[in-house]
Order: sequence, then C-alpha cells, then structure tokens
Amino acid sequence: MIRLSKPVQVLEWGRGTNTTNQNWTEIAKGRFFGRPKTKLGVTTLVVEVEGSLNRNNDKNEFVKVMQQGEGMTPHSERWGEVAMGSIAAVKNEGGKTVLEITVPTATKVGD
Repeated sequence: MIRLSKPVQVLEWGRGTNTTNQNWTEIAKGRFFGRPKTKLGVTTLVVEVEGSLNRNNDKNEFVKVMQQGEGMTPHSERWGEVAMGSIAAVKNEGGKTVLEITVPTATKVGD
C-alpha cells in the first residue's frame, strides 16, 4: 500500500548487459505531491524530488517506487516496493523537480 505521508525512493533499472552490472539504482528521493489521480485504471503518482534527478539509463523509463516500512517489510526501517511504473514527465515547478510516474496496475493508496 502506498502511504502518502511517508518518504519515497524512486529506482531505475541499470544500463548493463547481464545481471551482474544491471540492477536497481536510486535516482530520486522525495515526497508525494498531492493525491494520486486515476483515469481508466492508470494511476499517476506525483513525486516532489529532494535535490536533483540522477538518471543513468535514458533508454528505459521503467521505475520502482519504494517506501520505508512498506512492501514485504511492515513496520521496519527497511525500504519496500509499493509500485512499479513508467516515468511520464519530469517538470521543474518553482525551482523544484517534480516527477510524474504512471502505474498501469491496481494501486492501493492510504494516508
């Protein structure tokens, strides 16, 4: 379940040729900005990024959204996967970077 009050990490799939050099790496850390919008079963998550976006693999837009104490690790300090989707847009609004992620699968959101 996605918790809007918890911090968020966004990870991208590495740019490699095999599983030794191709893995998930953090590209952004931040917080959710507003409530997610759902249209025709596709949920759009908006993340306000702290700092800058550090992308290494421009060929693949697929990302993983992680939150602390969620996913397979409830009530812990570890980060767990809460959603997977694609980067829809990267915007600069008022000096801050905003990342829009579309999630095509069922998504449960809580406060």
